[in-house]
Amino acid sequence: MSSISTKKKKYLFEIHFLRAFACLAVLGVHVSATYYSMNDNTFNWFSYFLNQVGRFGTPIFVVIAGFLLFYQVKRNTYSFNKFVTSRISKIIMPLILWSLVYRFLLYYFDNQQIGAIKTELVKIFTGGHFYHLYFIAIIVQFYFIFPILQKLFRTKMGLIIFTIISFFISYNMIGFDPGIEGFIGNFMASKSFMPLWIFYFSFGGLLAFFWEDIRDFATDFPWMMLTLSILITAGAIIEYTINGDLTNRRPSNLLNIPLLSIATIGMYPLLSQWSVLKKPLTLLGKYSMGIYLIHPFVLHLMKIYLPASTWNMIYLPILFVAVLLICVGLIRLIQQVPFSSYFIPVPKIKRTPNNESGGNVTSKEATA
Repeated sequence: MSSISTKKKKYLFEIHFLRAFACLAVLGVHVSATYYSMNDNTFNWFSYFLNQVGRFGTPIFVVIAGFLLFYQVKRNTYSFNKFVTSRISKIIMPLILWSLVYRFLLYYFDNQQIGAIKTELVKIFTGGHFYHLYFIAIIVQFYFIFPILQKLFRTKMGLIIFTIISFFISYNMIGFDPGIEGFIGNFMASKSFMPLWIFYFSFGGLLAFFWEDIRDFATDFPWMMLTLSILITAGAIIEYTINGDLTNRRPSNLLNIPLLSIATIGMYPLLSQWSVLKKPLTLLGKYSMGIYLIHPFVLHLMKIYLPASTWNMIYLPILFVAVLLICVGLIRLIQQVPFSSYFIPVPKIKRTPNNESGGNVTSKEATA
């Protein structure tokens, strides 16, 4: 195998690992929020912990999105035509289809009447049809500017400059009031407005361009990275204890997310030693997009059909695992349907024995 071919087939298992943790964090937020709503809008200490610490999840997903796109630029595998077709099938189509699924869910079970066609279309592309779809809408907005960004910032120094600029943009967008009435003003002030998240996207690009150096450093000190992640978590506990409810858009995350991303990458060699952890986390990383899209659907039906006793806080860990398993089962079921990739994009992991990280895949699969 030529060196070029080998270069194109390295699989980013550490990023896959990071995606699994982001998936668990987001699930923790929504499962705990469901328990909150089913218990007269109250938390206990554990559900509150899951809800607040889980706020790291969505920004990390944005980091991963930026990483995967800029990693193609770094390796000279970016193609505009492939970028467009790939993003339409893997992101835009799932956004449209799942928006329709959730719109029907709200109509059928919650009696929310269908509005004007223009209103419904706007909600699709702003992620307004259910509480988690805003993240997909944010990523779509990034796709519109990425072809320009990848031309402007194609070097390490360029990514450093982009990240610094993005930091100040995201910082100043926190609590932003555009002073404009109507839809445009509301959208610019909402969590669906892309500039609020651009720092995480740019940090993903920075991580991609310095990938080997950062990964090698972090994985050389896995126990230090574990300690760092514990300290960041402890800091979040102190922060929400003092300040009350946190959001994933708080200023402290501008520091927390880069450090936690690097720390999680660094923990890969430590945690992957145990197959009891590695195999489930590998599966979660593979199915993370599908789990993200499906789990609110599962939770909504559980709220309707499960008995009231289910929502005793003591059962929260059990329900967390149950939702996870149901989502995995549904993903595998959906995969049997023709054109399922438009509903659930799932990257394929083809293992070969000559990869120290645990396997190789083609460059196309690595960026799925």
